[in-house]
Amino acid sequence: MVVTFNSNKLFYDEWAYKIRLKMPTGYNQYIKTLLRYQKDSTVDAKLKALTKRIADPVYSFGYEDISQYKVEKMCDFIRHARKTKMIDDCRFNEYWRLITVYTNNKQHIEDIKKHFDPIIDYIESPANENELEIMKAKHNTTIVDRLPYNKYRYLVRLDWYTSRYADNSICDQFIKWSQPFGKRIKITNRWGLGRFSAFQKFWVQDTKLLHMVQLYLGKKILKVETYKLRQELESENTNNTKNSG
Repeated sequence: MVVTFNSNKLFYDEWAYKIRLKMPTGYNQYIKTLLRYQKDSTVDAKLKALTKRIADPVYSFGYEDISQYKVEKMCDFIRHARKTKMIDDCRFNEYWRLITVYTNNKQHIEDIKKHFDPIIDYIESPANENELEIMKAKHNTTIVDRLPYNKYRYLVRLDWYTSRYADNSICDQFIKWSQPFGKRIKITNRWGLGRFSAFQKFWVQDTKLLHMVQLYLGKKILKVETYKLRQELESENTNNTKNSG
């Protein structure tokens, strides 16, 4: 059975669906390259060579999964990805024996679930269409079951270079400025040494205070993420349904 999780925001502010695959080999950068070759005959020849290499203990060092069934599934997935041109509308990330595919095409996810179950690690996708539409309409919005520390509505990320190198004194200035607001602002621990000690993010409790923070920090803010409670979305959706009826 495929493990599935509900996502809470767009991946990389762009992709709605994520599926992680466990490949029987660590040559993942090679696998991604195979998706870009023009000729299927070239890919078939290289897959044959890769399969032989996986089974060779001289190259695998005992870390490869030489299960013939999984190797065949890997090869079939590569052919499937080429046939459906996944490289054109997906993002592929590789790390050792893991390949993570991000996409906005739900059919890609359904096809992989149907045909490649043995090499699926897990899937993340929006809980429902309503949440998907909110993620698309409101970028930098994270849907949660509980607010961070049960109170903060916003996460503010500072520009990394500015806060640590160009003007790292801004951290000291902001701490002093924020003291009158008490626990309405929560700052993460600083990291780094000496004059390069800085923090890159902090939480803000409410919209009014966020506006004050934005006025104070200006362009030193890299991004603001908004937290939306799933319970609130469900309530809003119910009210909209009643009103439309």
